[in-house]
Amino acid sequence: MSATTILLYGRTNSGKSTQVGVLAEHVYKTLKKKTRLYTADKGGFDPIIPYVDLGIVDIVSQDNSSPWIFLNKAVRGYVRDAAGKWVKDDAKNAEIGCYVFESLRGFAEALMMDMALKAGQGINIGGAANVAFNVAGDGENLKISGSNMKHFGVAQDTMTAEVWESQKLPAAFVMWTSSVSKDDDTTSGGKVLGPDVIGKALTTEVPRWFNYTFRIDVLPAQTGKTERHILYLGNHIDVGAGNAAGLGNIRRPLDAPPLTAMTIEPADIAKAVVMLQDEAQAAAKAAIAKRLGMK
Repeated sequence: MSATTILLYGRTNSGKSTQVGVLAEHVYKTLKKKTRLYTADKGGFDPIIPYVDLGIVDIVSQDNSSPWIFLNKAVRGYVRDAAGKWVKDDAKNAEIGCYVFESLRGFAEALMMDMALKAGQGINIGGAANVAFNVAGDGENLKISGSNMKHFGVAQDTMTAEVWESQKLPAAFVMWTSSVSKDDDTTSGGKVLGPDVIGKALTTEVPRWFNYTFRIDVLPAQTGKTERHILYLGNHIDVGAGNAAGLGNIRRPLDAPPLTAMTIEPADIAKAVVMLQDEAQAAAKAAIAKRLGMK
């Protein structure tokens, strides 16, 4: 099975975790399969707790695992057994219709933090000088360490390889989430909004790794009105972000009917997938068959 790959990115509180639940419900309704969420984020997963309680979503958290080991095992569909050992349970994996990884930024930050700690231990990664020093005061000694530019390259290369590895998982959907980064567009000279990995090098590259890349955003509540959560389809201009170009990727067939709107409000990632994948593909196939005189 070749998974449909999805990237959903947006700022904090835009509704990314909520959309994980929306997609999980869609997968359960249509395939009678569960969703497994691997998370390196520290903010929790409160919006999808009802799905967890109902057995629709399984959570695998990093906890005290090495971020390198956790990422490596997560993208290959491993889980911990009762003794805490990583195992690949093919029977359990057969019950999974969607794998979700939260988030690109969370995993990358964990790698960077681990490299900074290793620098403090005198372990050199990447060849550049380690950032480490001692602080003494109040009768205490403290070792401080940080990251150098080589660490960014190691984290970015690792994330690239492991995201691609995750897309081999045998499921209907593989989805990653990410926070948003505002960066310079070297082609147009303007600003772009894209997924945040770590640093800026991958912001404009990541969307092309996936079948579908969506940006989600939230407009604050106003008097008498609630928050508005918006899912953007494809590339778009965000006036509220200084006319920055929001990156998207919907890979819509040429013969599919034109979209009547480039947003879905309220945000609904399941609706977007059905519209772009199932309905658009079916319409394009019918149009091509008619043009070729095929039944």
